[in-house]
Amino acid sequence: MIIDTPPIHLNLKDIHVGYPGEKSGSWNEVVQGLTMQLRHGRIGCLLGPSGCGKSTVLRAICGFEPIQAGEITLDKQVVSSPDTTLAPEKRRVGVVFQDYALFPHLTNAQNVAFGLRDLPKKEALLKAEEWLERVGLKNVGSRYPHELSGGQQQRVALARAMAPEPELLLLDEPFSNLDVDLRERLAGEIRDILKANGTTALLVTHDQFEAFAIADDIGVMVDGRLVQWDSAYNLYHRPASRFVASFVGYGVFVPGVTRPGPAVEIELGTLPLPQSSYGLPGEEVDVLLRADDIVHDDDSPLQAEVLTKAFRGGDFLYTVKLDSGQELLTMVPSHHDHAIGEKIGIKIVADHVVTFSK
Repeated sequence: MIIDTPPIHLNLKDIHVGYPGEKSGSWNEVVQGLTMQLRHGRIGCLLGPSGCGKSTVLRAICGFEPIQAGEITLDKQVVSSPDTTLAPEKRRVGVVFQDYALFPHLTNAQNVAFGLRDLPKKEALLKAEEWLERVGLKNVGSRYPHELSGGQQQRVALARAMAPEPELLLLDEPFSNLDVDLRERLAGEIRDILKANGTTALLVTHDQFEAFAIADDIGVMVDGRLVQWDSAYNLYHRPASRFVASFVGYGVFVPGVTRPGPAVEIELGTLPLPQSSYGLPGEEVDVLLRADDIVHDDDSPLQAEVLTKAFRGGDFLYTVKLDSGQELLTMVPSHHDHAIGEKIGIKIVADHVVTFSK
């Protein structure tokens, strides 16, 4: 069975974005040599800590910021380069902002219709009502934004951005003003809406769980650089760097020594290694152990002391300490409610072993 690969919709090639510094002649480079591709109908995400440059990338894509080097293309058309900057309104890019940016004096339908100025007013309002219904907001068109919840306002902003049928939708920290439970649920709902409409989209966020809930492809950024562009699964199980390993998911590094096999020997036992991760026998390495690699087992002879615990509904995230002083993380079903200082049995069940050279 042959599966057609969608064509590339958004292509960023070695882009650099910066701003003049405070001192005369100085320059602050915010985005450094970033390269990535996003195919038609895919949802991408730039994930990283505050200040890493991810929102600047979005502003460059929609034409709000010039680039000093590199090239941005949309459907093979160059829209940004050091010599070319296509006006934002000509890029067919929709944007959903962090603060929604809804007009308080306009009804929800009028807000959605705002970008449909090429249509007669009556037709624009009818189309706005259709889009409100498509995002699950039937019968709210005559109401005002302040009469809706935060999650509903976010859907209005999404409908407004999508009503002109942009070729690319950009979402800048769209869930940051919502509570934690609503964020992930709304991210899943918006993913369904985008997929149903075949919309190509790029999201920026600092919240990995939002990224996991909505995106097909995720890029981790740090200090203006894209350090890995991959699936959520690979970011978690096959991180390309220590930063990605520590930023995505819960885990700790433990010392180990590589052995023939290939394998790696750590305090908790010997673990098989994929050939691609294997160096020379006897090499000292750091081994990434995720919280789900360490399992609670009352019958295990290996005991660890509970140092901290965080209740997460269906489970606890425990920090435990071995007799050697090595600390580990383990996710334990919440009906196993152990006290701080208590000893519990643990065992290792790591399937994807990742090592980093010291």
